[in-house]
Amino acid sequence: MVKVELTRFRIKKGKEKLAQAWMDFLNQHHEATVATMADEKMYVETVFKEESLDGYTYFYWYSIQGEGGKAVEDSENYIDKKHLEYWDECIDRNYHPDNLEIEQNLLSPIIEQVIKRNKG
Repeated sequence: MVKVELTRFRIKKGKEKLAQAWMDFLNQHHEATVATMADEKMYVETVFKEESLDGYTYFYWYSIQGEGGKAVEDSENYIDKKHLEYWDECIDRNYHPDNLEIEQNLLSPIIEQVIKRNKG
């Protein structure tokens, strides 16, 4: 069983540049960031940015994750710790994250095989 999510988070006013620095940090440490995904059983993680007409910046987090993964909050990895620091500083906790509803989800058989192989 996989969990597929797309969630919209709002960036705090005045933290837009720091939020961009966050994404830059993750991109600059791409290999190390990808290496953290195995413990989380995270197969795909993508972040989209929207600069909305309401004056806010939003990040949309898309992920495909297997069962039984370790929570990022439980990680001792420096990438995950830095990620959570940025999260706490940038994500607006006064805004209720929007979880978009899945209407259809297709995974190619090769991806399903990889997920099944890595189960447990």
